[in-house]
Amino acid sequence: MKKIIISGFLALFAFANVSAQNQSYKVYDLDGNEYENNKTYGYNIHGTLGDPIEEAHLDLVFENAGSEDIRLYGQVVSFTNTNGANAQFCIIDACYFPLEEGGLYPGAGGMLAPGEILGNPGGFPNYFINLDGNSPVEYKIRFFQGDVDTGEEIPNTTFNMTYLYDEDYMNVSDMQSVAIAEVYPTVAKGFTNVNLKENAQVQILNAEGRTVKSFSLKSGQSQLNLSGLSAGVYWVTFKGDSGKATHTRIVVK
Repeated sequence: MKKIIISGFLALFAFANVSAQNQSYKVYDLDGNEYENNKTYGYNIHGTLGDPIEEAHLDLVFENAGSEDIRLYGQVVSFTNTNGANAQFCIIDACYFPLEEGGLYPGAGGMLAPGEILGNPGGFPNYFINLDGNSPVEYKIRFFQGDVDTGEEIPNTTFNMTYLYDEDYMNVSDMQSVAIAEVYPTVAKGFTNVNLKENAQVQILNAEGRTVKSFSLKSGQSQLNLSGLSAGVYWVTFKGDSGKATHTRIVVK
């Protein structure tokens, strides 16, 4: 049996500097209830690739509430205790599997005309689903608008959601993020900030998957030293003393 739990968890340190003041779209569930930004949605059941059961779907309905065309992107920001090989993201007009850290879905975004609604029952299903039987696992995802002509991200259009699977969760009070690390901002130069729940070994990998920095950090707030790194995309892995690992993508300017 599925149990969806909507937590009051707010990623204050990860997304505190993000507002949606330029956002022209809204995100709903299939019943027409508008989702709230920065919420965690929990499930105690998972699907499989052969049987992506509806009870494990985080259903998504998108509406262009503005007066002009928009280009909408979905992005997988980070994973905890999984690697994206067992998750599926159906958005706009296609389903994507496996998923990559920092991956954009669709790659060039999807266009919505003014007033257009995508994901309603009877149309192409839009949803995110965990197919990984490991427990717990967590995925942080976000949506944002890109320039209609260039695709470049429009500031202050981010909408964040967290999908959490834990087979043991039975009630709202149990609901907590399992990520051991939050990084902010994820686009930075010289350094960025980290909030760790536990001591962790840290690895920074370049776009080719080669480790370029490796060190330890203690729990609490600290800074991630990015000096010496060329501009580009990097992946950071935090492996805590508990064995949990959180993977996130950063961009060095």
